[in-house]
Amino acid sequence: MKKLMMLGLLLVLMMPLYAHASWTVGTNPGTTYTTTAITGFQTHGDDMAGMSVTAYFAGGGSQTLTWAATIPGAGGVTGTGWSLVESGDTFSNLWTLTSTSASLTGLRIFGVPTTTFDTGYASDTPGSEGGLAFQYDSGYATGTATYRDLLALTGFAPKGDLYVTLDLAFSGTFLNTNLKFYADTDNATSTIISSPEPLTLLLLGLGLTGLAGLRRRDK
Repeated sequence: MKKLMMLGLLLVLMMPLYAHASWTVGTNPGTTYTTTAITGFQTHGDDMAGMSVTAYFAGGGSQTLTWAATIPGAGGVTGTGWSLVESGDTFSNLWTLTSTSASLTGLRIFGVPTTTFDTGYASDTPGSEGGLAFQYDSGYATGTATYRDLLALTGFAPKGDLYVTLDLAFSGTFLNTNLKFYADTDNATSTIISSPEPLTLLLLGLGLTGLAGLRRRDK
């Protein structure tokens, strides 16, 4: 009986730890980007150098910084009253977002030139492995994580597992707190570029056809 009472008390104490964490994770195909190949699926903090991180502030305004390597295996950005860092393989190690004096409403991590988020959704893009989508660990407990802008290998349709952008939207005021989360990334062998939209490709094709017709007429 005593053991059962202790177990019940433990469960009651543990319940708020799970009840207060409520993050919604979704995807938006957005703009399709391409790269020639995925070079590595074990991406560390220093491998993501060059990508951009934008913090959005309450009352308007934003600050965009470029991710840089800090020590071997780690990287991050430090802004005005906020920071984002990651150390180790992104599949199994935490990102930490901290706000010391800035009131944040959202955060955008844009992987260009060579970083992509591997959500593990759908089938694996060649060169990639099973990924891990955003997972809350601790800290700020409510918000929405949205993966945007599909990535595909040149000449192929996207598989649906890789995305270029991760947007975090906070449900309240992110101030004087932190957020720890998991979000797996991969590295591309070449610069990730935006693919022309199908309509653009169609117009380009029609234009080339028209030029060919003019040349034949001139002859």
